[in-house]
Amino acid sequence: MQKFQLYLFDFDGTLFDTLPSSKYVFKKAYENMGYQVNEDDILGFTREPIPDSYKRLGFPQEKYHDFIEDINKYVNSQESVNLTDIYDDTYDTIIDLRMSEADLGIVTSNHATHVRDVLKKFDMQKDFFKEIVGNKEAPIPKPNPGPILKALEMFNYQGDKKDVCYVGDSINDCIAATKAGITPILLDRDNEYPDAEYIRIRSLNELLS
Repeated sequence: MQKFQLYLFDFDGTLFDTLPSSKYVFKKAYENMGYQVNEDDILGFTREPIPDSYKRLGFPQEKYHDFIEDINKYVNSQESVNLTDIYDDTYDTIIDLRMSEADLGIVTSNHATHVRDVLKKFDMQKDFFKEIVGNKEAPIPKPNPGPILKALEMFNYQGDKKDVCYVGDSINDCIAATKAGITPILLDRDNEYPDAEYIRIRSLNELLS
């Protein structure tokens, strides 16, 4: 695997197992809209931008702001943090990349406050990730390249973009990275995308090989 100067990571489903947290958040927020969330809905919600799923379900645009306020309230709750776990390959991979003097950042459609709370839970709040771009820093979600471009701006990155990668667990992550001009790496833990035309890894450990 090529070594990069700057590694940008997705958060949900990449560094941390947030599916139980997502189930809690979407269930509570959609219940407030009068919609009962099925288990089968959740993964779909995590794979598409929130505005798209909201529109697809036919909810009124004038209530979207209130819905997002509910999403952020539940995401930033202690219950959401408690339901979030770390993948077995995350900690050691991040430590090794930092020891190689690479810079690391997180680019997510999640809320940066929640990300920091989760990092604190796992004693990763310091000296791991220099910058965190969340949905407040870059409101237009992936596959728009804006969140990744915002991260490059926050890093004041002046180097060659070929030395920057973005590691994420969805095709939208890869599309955003490609549009931003950096290298997309698809983390396909469950072999969902065997035919994807991107660099594909099954574990974060492969970034070190």
